[in-house]
Amino acid sequence: MFCTKCGRPNRDDANYCAYCGANVGQLQPSPTAAPQPGIGRTLWIAGIAALVIFLGMVISVAVCAWALHQESLGGDYVVVDGRTLVGADGDPIRLTQNPDATDPSWAELRQFLYSDHTDSIPYDDDTFVCADFAEALHNNAEEAGIKSGYVVIRFVGETDGHACNVFHTTDRGTVYIDVTGTEDGSLNVDKTVDLAVGEYYCPVSIFANRGHEYEWECLGELSEFEVTW
Repeated sequence: MFCTKCGRPNRDDANYCAYCGANVGQLQPSPTAAPQPGIGRTLWIAGIAALVIFLGMVISVAVCAWALHQESLGGDYVVVDGRTLVGADGDPIRLTQNPDATDPSWAELRQFLYSDHTDSIPYDDDTFVCADFAEALHNNAEEAGIKSGYVVIRFVGETDGHACNVFHTTDRGTVYIDVTGTEDGSLNVDKTVDLAVGEYYCPVSIFANRGHEYEWECLGELSEFEVTW
């Protein structure tokens, strides 16, 4: 080896330089502590675990809150032949129930229908069909304090059914209402209709539409209908 001070060669086992006396002995490495497990990594894992637990608690609370909210609405699904009825978008039809709702008079029902704009929603096979119109009118009526029923209708020889609403008026008895709109939503389509098995479903306008008849096209012969209150 060479002396780091004078640069002259020395034996490999020498402790001092033979020329200048400088210390050239090999220093023994000082003992080092044994490596300890990664404390930072342990804390990181613990932090992730705590975050996962916290998020799980938040989700659980949110789900419970949503369930309580739905329960508070008092809503009911419409079940037909053991299956939940759905709207055009595939979401279940859900009926809001107002325990304080009461039966209206015919005049009160007319006034509600005239001010309600469910019938102005455009009819669309992919977004809003008769099931959705009947759901919207039902829930709007209940919110307004008017007791409403939801009617599912089947026709003879037809696979597609229909939906409308029913009200018990205090002066005219049971009244069936159809508010299924048109494709452009331009007409007032609040209609009454008589329901009887074996009879044709032929709605009649409640309010006049300039340039249009009161009578609407009949949909078919009723084979059965079911009411959900």
